[in-house]
Amino acid sequence: MNGYFDNAATTYKKPEGMYAFIADYMTSYGANVGRGSYDVSRISGKLVADTRAKVLALVHAPEDCIAIFTPSATVALNYLIFGQEWKEGDVVYISPFEHNAVLRPLYLLQNKCGIQIKTIPMQEGNRYAVNLSRLENSLQREKVKAIIVSHVSNVLGITINVDEIGRIAHRYGVITIVDGAQACGIVDCDLHFVDYYVFEGHKTLLGPMGIGGFICKRNSNLTPLIYGGTGQDSANHDMPNTLPERFEPGTMNLMSVAGLHYSINWLQGHSQFVKAQEKKNIDCLHQILSKYPYLEIISPYPNVCSIISCKARGFTSDEFGKILIERGIAVRTGLHCAPKAHEYIGSFPEGLIRFSISAFTAEGDFEALKQVLDELSDEII
Repeated sequence: MNGYFDNAATTYKKPEGMYAFIADYMTSYGANVGRGSYDVSRISGKLVADTRAKVLALVHAPEDCIAIFTPSATVALNYLIFGQEWKEGDVVYISPFEHNAVLRPLYLLQNKCGIQIKTIPMQEGNRYAVNLSRLENSLQREKVKAIIVSHVSNVLGITINVDEIGRIAHRYGVITIVDGAQACGIVDCDLHFVDYYVFEGHKTLLGPMGIGGFICKRNSNLTPLIYGGTGQDSANHDMPNTLPERFEPGTMNLMSVAGLHYSINWLQGHSQFVKAQEKKNIDCLHQILSKYPYLEIISPYPNVCSIISCKARGFTSDEFGKILIERGIAVRTGLHCAPKAHEYIGSFPEGLIRFSISAFTAEGDFEALKQVLDELSDEII
């Protein structure tokens, strides 16, 4: 591989020293968390508690919030969707850009419970922005149970105004769930009016795979999705009412927590560098892609975060992606687990070619991409 442009799937390069920190920590303190009062178990427990605090500090969460760890953002979204009390006729608003981690649980509830899934009102002049006045009018006319939106679209890289959506929803008692898998650590969010915010460790947080979660109020009354041992209150036939125990049964993935602890530490010390480098790299990516007439840029640059998606004249996205991959350029093609987004922007069923950068996308990645696109330009012409 000569150029890596699939950071929206997972950031491939991580902060230097992260994997060494994981190995050292597990070698010295790799005991089960919350299952004993001996030293290494207590030290491991402190690492988990410190990592929770770092997640909350990174997103400037209010004091009444807590971070819950799950194996991934997908699991977190399943917790949040299936953990609500749904009944026939309940209405949920979603954006046109939601991932299957949101869509498939909702479709199941639609089939089993009879909930109604509706698209949040979008602006006519800017089809990538929510029409906030129409949203408020809709909430005045119709009883809506929940609004679920992606903070940043994994297809186009556009940012949704979740702060204002949360404020409006709060006025009408509507639950708000924000999928921050492509945003957390890069795009700020005001969590005062957001009920649940989902994060993913191995994407924008630059951590390892196997760790995600959600941020919620400490008095959240979600129903647990998974039942099992929690290391305390063991005589209780039900899950504990205390958080985080209620939503974290079983053995904690301490290796991934250690990696997330390291990556957030690094992010907190390099936040200005990360934001500046992300901006520099997305500008560089756009400059390169816009040079080639056979590429049609679909993402509304410059209003994008980390992602630019394209069409290639005369090729399906999969065909062109295969050519790039064979020449050492890693990209993602197809529907990106977000078919409704492609239906909305008119790229269904073929999908798009998605290029995504991170702060660690290097000059060598861009040089390799330019070389391949130059070669293809000569061949196509």
